[in-house]
Amino acid sequence: MDDIKVLGRFPSLVVDLSDNLCLDDLLACHVVEGWMANLVERVSDAFQIDYGSFSIVDVDGLSRLPAALDPEKLFSLTDEEEIWFAATANMAIARSRAGYHHNARITLELWEAEPPTEEEGGVDRCTVELFSGSGKPRPTNSVGEAGPLLDLRVSGVSWLVRGHRIAKADPFADVEDFDEDDDDLVLIMEGLEEFLFQFWPVNAREA
Repeated sequence: MDDIKVLGRFPSLVVDLSDNLCLDDLLACHVVEGWMANLVERVSDAFQIDYGSFSIVDVDGLSRLPAALDPEKLFSLTDEEEIWFAATANMAIARSRAGYHHNARITLELWEAEPPTEEEGGVDRCTVELFSGSGKPRPTNSVGEAGPLLDLRVSGVSWLVRGHRIAKADPFADVEDFDEDDDDLVLIMEGLEEFLFQFWPVNAREA
């Protein structure tokens, strides 16, 4: 499993397991040999990324928990390469490989437990722990535009989130006069990369 970056310590979801657990209550399942986690929900849509980054923000807004970091501090802990995804209470920040504005498909998934992974070229992965006050996170850009909302079914607990940053071909890689600060290019800058964020209960990793 990926190294998990935890910035602060927040309440974790702990659920007693039984054969009668139902997904509507977000049944966190221990991973046992021969058992594979199930996908509970997936939401996906095209999303505008501004200035090379975006946030995943709880609908309740920024957290007032003492351990929570402010957005500027959280952003300062990231970079475009190794630490491209970081989280604190109610907020995560993801950095793009492309420093300019563009549109990318962003997918959020809810899983019962840690989802399976496959090694793929051109994919950066990073796992963080994210506390969600409302249990309803969604991507948001610098001008306040929101992407697809994921309903986690449980509020006020922490989740493990594995981010996938998936590289696509850059259509402007060979253009000598390309100006990455030209806002008019937003309408045509698509398909440079995709993002996938998989959420599962913290206690599921202890199995």
